[in-house]
Amino acid sequence: MEWLKEFLGDELYSQVEAKLKGNDKVKLANLASGEYVSKSKFDDKEKELATANDTIKQLKETAEKFDGSDIEKLREELKNTQTKHDAETRQLKEDMKKRDAVDAWLDAHPTKHRALMRSQFDYSKLTVGEDGKISGIEEIGKSLTESYSDMFVSNDEGDDTQSNPKDGGIDHGKSPQEKDPGKMSMEEYRAWREKQ
Repeated sequence: MEWLKEFLGDELYSQVEAKLKGNDKVKLANLASGEYVSKSKFDDKEKELATANDTIKQLKETAEKFDGSDIEKLREELKNTQTKHDAETRQLKEDMKKRDAVDAWLDAHPTKHRALMRSQFDYSKLTVGEDGKISGIEEIGKSLTESYSDMFVSNDEGDDTQSNPKDGGIDHGKSPQEKDPGKMSMEEYRAWREKQ
């Protein structure tokens, strides 16, 4: 408060100083230098600074994790991984189409051992066209029917190889006359057992 002496003079300054002594409600400060800030403003700025420092620290820690990483290299790896995934997905879809085509061929050409005949198909020789049609299956099928003729069900064995609308068609190489023993009547079961 000494700076007031210059403006008020000694006598007036002494009177003001005596009145303000011990008074907590009024405080005098020289605001001309711009150094005074209220406590609440100071506390707010201090909180803002602490938050800013925390944010800077977190950003530095995050940046350190990527320090030495080549972002372009990471992008290229991601692109390559996506390309590989797309190719594998396309290949799986083609393999499923080939398998379905083989199953359809086997439905049309019943066998005594379906799984065994399915395993004899060389899937690498089958190709999927842009229209989704499988080529090469008839050639492989013809070769199999010639090489394994005893494995295929023929009409002269008494089995009907045509689809039967009543029975829902041929079920994976089984004759339409063949019935599940658990669903047979007692007479049908006895007749079936005698054939075995």
